[in-house]
Amino acid sequence: MVKDNWDNDDNQVTSNWVKFYVPMEDKIFGTLIAKRVMKSAIPGKENEDVNIYELKAEAGSFHQVDDSKKVIPEPVIINAGEVWSVGGKNSIDVQMRNIKIGQKVGFKFIDEKPSKTKGFAPAKNIKIYAPKNDDGSPQMDTEFLEELNTPEQEF
Repeated sequence: MVKDNWDNDDNQVTSNWVKFYVPMEDKIFGTLIAKRVMKSAIPGKENEDVNIYELKAEAGSFHQVDDSKKVIPEPVIINAGEVWSVGGKNSIDVQMRNIKIGQKVGFKFIDEKPSKTKGFAPAKNIKIYAPKNDDGSPQMDTEFLEELNTPEQEF
């Protein structure tokens, strides 16, 4: 049964985007569940494709900024099981080339480098971590992979 007020603001679904503002604190760890491509929202780059990495989170936190671009001290806590998106860029995409769907992966904001172009924002150094098993193989989320390979039931 559908409630009459399904379109109430309390029911609005929001996108979960990880933003990186505080070096060595902003990070996310989880399972890569999807990789997709979308058009950039950055002014001047609207027609460029950008990779988006979706993670089923296990842990993490990050900070947001207020309207005046000042970092809000209280971090956003990433809870286990939530799905979060991380936008790609060349340095992230290069590191993510060998990460497979279902593999455990972490993103950590390390530091910023001044922009080579005057007036542009500093470049954020995001490192990618891919834990390995004792035998050197990548850690995989077997539960997620089983769900992925389970045919959906018809109702």
